[in-house]
Amino acid sequence: MLKFIRGKGQQPSAERQKLQRELFAFRKTVQHGFPNKPTSLAWDPALRLLAVGTASGAIKIFGKPGVEFYGQHSNHESAVTKIVFVPNEGRLVSLCDDNSLHLWEVNGSILEEVKEHSLEGKLKKISALCLESAREHLLLGTEGGNIYLLNLKTFNMSETIIYQDVVMQNVPEDYKINPGAVEAIAEQPGCPDKILIGYNRGLMVLWDRKAPGADQTYISSQQLESICWHKSGSRFTSSHNDGSYAVWDVGVGEKPLEEPNTIYGPFPCKAVTKFLWRQSKGDDYILFAGGMPRASYSDRHAITVQQGKKHVVFDFTSKIVDFFTIAIEGEDPEFGEPDTLIVLLEEELVAIDLLSEDWKMLSLPYLVSLHASAVTCSQHISNVPVQLWEDIISAGKKQVQDLYSTREWPITGGVILSEKENGKEDNNEEPEVTRNLLLTGHEDGTVRFWNASGIALQPLYKFASAGLFSGDEIGGDGSNGVADDDEEEWPPFRKVGTFDPYSDDPRLAVKKVVLCPLTGTLVVAGTAGSVIVAKIGSEQVEKEVKVTTMNVVSDRDGFVWKGHDQLTPRSGNISLPPGFQSSAILQLHPPAAVTALVLHSEWGLAAAGTAHGLALFDFVRHKGVLTKCTLNPNDLSGAGDAPISRRKSFKKSLRESFRRLRKGRSTRHADKRGTGTSPTAEKKRDGGGDASTPSSAPLSPVEPKPVERQVEARPVDDGQGSMVRCLYFARTYIISVQSMTPTLWAGTNNGTVFVFTITVPGGQKRTEEDVSCQLGKEIQLKHRAPVISVSILDGASVPLPDPLEVERGLAKQVDTGTPHRVVICSEEQFKIFTLPSLKPFCKFKLTAHEGSRVRRVGFAAFSTSRPDSSTQYTESCLLCLTNLGDCIVLSVPELRRQLNAAVIRREDINDSVLGETKRGDQGLKISGREEGGLQNTQERDKYEYFEEECSFENGISSLTFTKNGEAFYLHSSSELQRITLSASTITQPRCCLELPEGARPKATETDEEDMEDEDEDEEEGDEEKGDEGKIEGRESAAPSPTAQEVQAIPPTVNGDTDHAEPIVQEPDEPKENGTEEDRHDMSALSVGDITIDSVKDHLMTSSEENRITEIKNERLEFSTRTETQSVVKTTVISSGTTISSRKAPLAKMEDLEIEITM
Repeated sequence: MLKFIRGKGQQPSAERQKLQRELFAFRKTVQHGFPNKPTSLAWDPALRLLAVGTASGAIKIFGKPGVEFYGQHSNHESAVTKIVFVPNEGRLVSLCDDNSLHLWEVNGSILEEVKEHSLEGKLKKISALCLESAREHLLLGTEGGNIYLLNLKTFNMSETIIYQDVVMQNVPEDYKINPGAVEAIAEQPGCPDKILIGYNRGLMVLWDRKAPGADQTYISSQQLESICWHKSGSRFTSSHNDGSYAVWDVGVGEKPLEEPNTIYGPFPCKAVTKFLWRQSKGDDYILFAGGMPRASYSDRHAITVQQGKKHVVFDFTSKIVDFFTIAIEGEDPEFGEPDTLIVLLEEELVAIDLLSEDWKMLSLPYLVSLHASAVTCSQHISNVPVQLWEDIISAGKKQVQDLYSTREWPITGGVILSEKENGKEDNNEEPEVTRNLLLTGHEDGTVRFWNASGIALQPLYKFASAGLFSGDEIGGDGSNGVADDDEEEWPPFRKVGTFDPYSDDPRLAVKKVVLCPLTGTLVVAGTAGSVIVAKIGSEQVEKEVKVTTMNVVSDRDGFVWKGHDQLTPRSGNISLPPGFQSSAILQLHPPAAVTALVLHSEWGLAAAGTAHGLALFDFVRHKGVLTKCTLNPNDLSGAGDAPISRRKSFKKSLRESFRRLRKGRSTRHADKRGTGTSPTAEKKRDGGGDASTPSSAPLSPVEPKPVERQVEARPVDDGQGSMVRCLYFARTYIISVQSMTPTLWAGTNNGTVFVFTITVPGGQKRTEEDVSCQLGKEIQLKHRAPVISVSILDGASVPLPDPLEVERGLAKQVDTGTPHRVVICSEEQFKIFTLPSLKPFCKFKLTAHEGSRVRRVGFAAFSTSRPDSSTQYTESCLLCLTNLGDCIVLSVPELRRQLNAAVIRREDINDSVLGETKRGDQGLKISGREEGGLQNTQERDKYEYFEEECSFENGISSLTFTKNGEAFYLHSSSELQRITLSASTITQPRCCLELPEGARPKATETDEEDMEDEDEDEEEGDEEKGDEGKIEGRESAAPSPTAQEVQAIPPTVNGDTDHAEPIVQEPDEPKENGTEEDRHDMSALSVGDITIDSVKDHLMTSSEENRITEIKNERLEFSTRTETQSVVKTTVISSGTTISSRKAPLAKMEDLEIEITM
C-alpha cells in the first residue's frame, strides 16, 4: 500500500520529459490505397505528374513511386470538379463545385494553396476550363455563355471578356436566343490566338481573339458533349449526346466532312462524354467514353479504343471519372502517338499499355484498390525473412504474368530526396531493407499481401480460399476476361480492372488472419466456422486437403443452431499453385463466424473462438485437442452469431447513452453541493507502481482525484457474453515458479478469462503422440466487461516474443529472473497480475476516469539514440485505442500515461467506410448515395447521424497496431491512413520537384504591389481567426499530411519543437496532439469561404458597374461585413464545441474480483 502512496504527487524530471519527447510523438504520415470518391483528373506531360481531386476537397499528386504530395481545400464539403496543371511549373489550378478557383504550388515537399478566387452569380458558374499555350491566362467558360480570363500571375480576373452576345453576331437566328452554356473550349494547334468554343446546344464557333471576331461557325443538330482538335489544326471532332461524333474541316462550317458516326447505332445510344484524337505513324488512335446502345448496354462503363481495324471496348466495373493518354517520349505531349491510356474510375485507376500487342493492363505501383473486395480484417508483419519475402513475390508474379504488361510505369515525375542526396537507385533505398507485410482479409474469401515497407502500398500476392470449397453459389477462379462465346459479340467488350465488390457467397468472408513469418504458416478463419491452415510452397502440387470437424457445443444436448450452413469442402485432390498451399481445414460446429484466432507454429497448434466457445486444433496430426463451450447453460437458442456488440440495437445503445449522460450530469451537480475526496478513495484511485524507475514517474503535477463514472453492471445472462474475444499462447509460470508451462489464455465477452495448460510432446514424439490440454485456472472480472486482450510480460517487463524468434536470434532471451506478469485488458480497464499467484499488481481504470472504452490494444517498442551511449534506448509500451478515437500510450508495468493523441476523428472518416452495406428497410445505402426512403428533414438527420456513427465505429474497429509504434486504419472503404506514435519511426514521402530555371514566371512590379496588398489583408484576417486560417497544403482533416515536417526539421513532437510535449497535461492546457492538430481541426469546422478579400478579388466590368446604384454597393458591403462576422462567430463556437465534447460521463467500475479454480 505504501508504494501506491509514494507514487502520488511526483512530477517527471526534466530528463524524463526530454526522453518522452524523443520517444513519443503522434502524426499522420501517409495514406495508402485509392482516394475516396474521386471527381477529377489532370496530367502534367512536362513534369510527368498525375493529380486526382476528390469529393471531400482533397488533391493528391503522384509521380514516380515514392513521390506524393497532398493538399486539402478549406471547404471539405466542396468537391474538386476540375484540375488544370500549369505544365513544367509545379503549379495547378483547381475548380470546386462552389465556383471557387484555387492556385496550388509544390514548394519543396509540400503542396500549398497560394491564391484563391471566386466567381459569384448563377450565370458565372464555370462550366469549362482551357489553359493558354502561353500559360498566361486560364480561360473560364460559364453557364451564362461568357468567357472570362484569369491571370495566372496575379490570380485576378482580366478586364478582357469574350461576351456571348458578341460571339453570336454571325450566328443563325435559332442560336442567338439561347446557345446554352459553354461546354468546351480548345485552342487551335499552331494558332494560339484562335479558340474553338463549343456551346451546349451544338453550336461551335472558331473565335479569333486577336481580331476579335468569329472566323467560322459550325452547327450540329445534337447536344454537344466535347470537342478535340487534330494535331494538324485543320480538323477537329465533336462528340454528342446521341452517341455520335463528327469530323469537321476548319474552313467548312455548314456540315461535317462526313455524316456523324454512331459506331454502336443505329438504335439510340448513350452520350459520348469525351473524345480524344491522337496521331500515330500508322492509323490514328480514336478514344472515347460512352456511346453504348441504351437498350442493351446502358449499364456498362466503357471506353472505346480504335486504331485502324483494331477495336476494343474496355469494360469497367465502376463509373468513369476522366481519362487521358501519355505520349511516347519525343512526341507532341498533347496530340502525339500515345503509349499509355490512364483511366480514373470511381473505385480504381486503370492503366492500359497501348504499345503491347493486345493492350494489356499495367501493374499499378500505387493507387491500388484495397477494396477490390471489401476489407474485413488486417494484420501487420514486421521484419519478414528474406526467403519468405522472395517466395511471396515469386508466387505473386506467377499469378499475374498473363494479366499485366511488363513495361515500366510511365508516370516518373519528381525526385526522392534520399536518392538525390545519396545517389542511390530505388532498389538500394533503405525502406526496401525493412521488409514489412500488411495482410488484408476480404469479403470474397481472399487474403491479400501488401508491401508496407515504404510510401506506396504495393500488392505482392493473393491467397484465395474459394477454390477449397464447392457449391452452386461459389464460382470458379476469377477472371478479368470475358467468356469465349462473348468475344465475337458487338461491341467487342473486354473486362479490365480489379474492382469486384460482389462475393459469390457471403460465408467466404475472412474474419481473422494470422501469419507466422518464421515458418511461413498462414491461418485464415471465415464467417462459416472454417479455419484454413496453409504453408508456403514454391512448386505447384496436387493433393487432398484434410478436413477435421470439431463440435464446440458437444456437451449441450439441447442446442439448436439457427444460422447458415457450413461451406462444403472439395473432396479429392486439389491443384494448389505456388504460394500458400492449404494443408488442413478445421470446420467448427456450429458454423458461426470466428471471433478470435491464434497460431503457435512451433507447437503446431491453432486455436479459434466463436460466439459459442473455443477449439484447440493440432494441425500437425490433424486432430482436435480441446473444445470449450462458453454458452450460458440457459441459452441454447443458437442465435449467438450476431456482430460483436453488447447492445441489442443501435437505437437502444443511443437511448442508454443519453440516459447515462443525463444521470452523469445530475450526479456531478450533486457532488458540487456536497462531498469531498476521502484519503481512502485517493488511495484506491490508482494501482500505482514502483516509483524508482524513470518510466514510473507521474507525467503531470499533483492531480486532484478524477471523477469516477459509475459503470453499470452487466447482466449475467447477456446473450453475447459467451463470445470469445481474444486468444493467446504463452510459455509462462502458471503452476509454480520453478518451471514454465505452455498455456492458452481465452477472454470472453462477459469478463471471463480461461487459462488452459498444454502438454506438447517433444522431438520425434510430436508426430506420434497427442497433445493434451486441460483447464488450469479461471478468472472472472466482477464488472463483466469484455476481455479484448491478454498478454504476458517477462521479468524485464517486455512482452514475450513470438514463437521461434529467440531461436532465430530475432529477440532477446526471455527474462526468467523475476516473476512474469499478465496484462488483462478489458473494455473498461487494464489490470496487471503477478504470475503464478495472480496477485494484483496495478491497474488503470479508463472508463471510470475518462468515460471512454477500449477498442484495440497492442504492444510496441519505442527507441531513441542516446548521446551518452552507443546503443539505442528502448521502452516497451502498451498501446490502446478508445471508442472516441484516442490513442493512449501506457508504460508497463506501471501503466502510466506517456501520450494521449486524438488519432481518429469523426470528420476524418469518410461516409463510405461501410461500403455499400444496406441498412434498415428503407432501401438506404450507407455510402449516402441513395436516400429514397427519407421523407422529411428529421428522417434525413437521423439517417446522417446513424451513417456518421457507423462509419466512425468501423474506422475504429479497422485499426491495426504495428510493433514499432505505427498503426493503420480505414480512412474510407478504399483508403488506409497510416499514423505513428513514435518520434523515430516515421514513414513519410520525402520528395520534391526539379523545375527548370525560370519555370515559374515572376510577377511584375504592379502585380507584386497588388499581391502585397492582398497579403496584408489576409494577415489582418488571420489575426482575427487565429492559426485556423493558415493554409499549408495539408491539415489534420486532410486525407494525409505531407512530408513538410520531416524534410526541413528533425522529427518533432506534434509538429512543434519548442512547445508541444507528448505528455499528459492539465485539462485547460493543450492536449498532447494539440497545437497543430487542434488548429487544423478548427479550420476544418469554420466556414471561411466568403471574406472581404474574395469580394475585392471579384472584378466587375464597366457595364455592370453602371447598372449598380450606390445604395446597392452599400448593401453589398454591409452584407459582406455581416457574413464575415458570422464566420468568426461560427469558428469560435465550433472550436469550443470540439474541445469540450471529447469526454462523456459514463459510470463507476468496480474492482476485479478473482475466483481461482484448479
